[in-house]
Amino acid sequence: MNEYNFLSRGYRKFCQLEIESLLCMRTLLFLISGFKKASGAVLTIIIFACFLAVILNQSYAEDSGQNNAQFQWDIKSDYQFALKQNNKIVWQFNAEPSNASKPYFDPLCVVGCKSLSLPDPSDHPWHLGHWFSWKYINGVNYWETDKKGIAQGETFWSKPRRVLNRNGSASIFLEVGYRPRKSKSDQVLPLVKEQREIIISVPEIDGSYILDWVQEFTAMEDVTFDRTAIPGEKNGVDWGGYAGLSIRFSNELREVKTVAANSAKLHRRKNNCLDFYDADGVEQNGVIDGREYGIAILSHPDSQYGRNWYVIEEKNFTYINAATLLHGAVKLSKGEVLKLCHRVHVHKGRWDAVKLNEAASKYKLTSPKISEKVLPK
Repeated sequence: MNEYNFLSRGYRKFCQLEIESLLCMRTLLFLISGFKKASGAVLTIIIFACFLAVILNQSYAEDSGQNNAQFQWDIKSDYQFALKQNNKIVWQFNAEPSNASKPYFDPLCVVGCKSLSLPDPSDHPWHLGHWFSWKYINGVNYWETDKKGIAQGETFWSKPRRVLNRNGSASIFLEVGYRPRKSKSDQVLPLVKEQREIIISVPEIDGSYILDWVQEFTAMEDVTFDRTAIPGEKNGVDWGGYAGLSIRFSNELREVKTVAANSAKLHRRKNNCLDFYDADGVEQNGVIDGREYGIAILSHPDSQYGRNWYVIEEKNFTYINAATLLHGAVKLSKGEVLKLCHRVHVHKGRWDAVKLNEAASKYKLTSPKISEKVLPK
């Protein structure tokens, strides 16, 4: 628990924060002691003013969308931790190297609700809720895993450097490497090194929040990122084109709808696979237990090879991929850097194209980058 950052952002209801409660009470006692000879009416006014300040403080937080609810951190290990409210998980980050082929988020919930994500489904056990994975690097498969959960290409990572704030926000930093998997006796250097930071916002009053992903990939030698070929290409298949940041939705999500930004060009393929070209963002939403929820992914202008999406709409198979390689392979020479920036909105209700464009416009005003404070020395 010593990793909490107790610096408050904005106003807080003092009756929920011990420090502010103490300060308020000390201030009240000081004022009263200074007016020992004052009339009862004056003392009444002072006390009333203090309580009025608390009420206004609370109203300010609610009007600004700040969630004043208490959150708790459940830290299982250096590699696995979760945000909880009332003992219910809001989101959980999982990066135990012995238990997963890649770091991932699951559960991923609107506060107080069921998870919107699905890890380890029987049809694609390498799908990990909300995660990132390349498909091929120099012809080696980093996506699919065998029955033991091992991929042909190895994705490995450092111990997460994390900042877990009392208000429910957090930042997570990882160094990630990619290399062909060989025997343990071989010293295999990574082909690609990645710096990854994920910043998770304070949950809003309605239980929604944002995950901001910034990833910088540096080629340690000449590399080619590629994917399964799509229709119209040699050996192309209807399910080709995917690689990158993904969300596999819970099978409990029903009445699913897919929405793209107004600028999107849609190409529909077989087996309910959809391609969206030149879109700032894509959203999938639906109903769980009679309530509507959705997750939107946005691409920032700083994200190279962004704005293309691979989406699946099937019964028990709802999926979004920020398809960095949809148009084709990407090559990097030794020393070159590829940057990807995405914003993920987890929210109540269904977003339409107007709402999606509004969120995309706000995201464009930001300047995503790896925070210097969490870069390793």
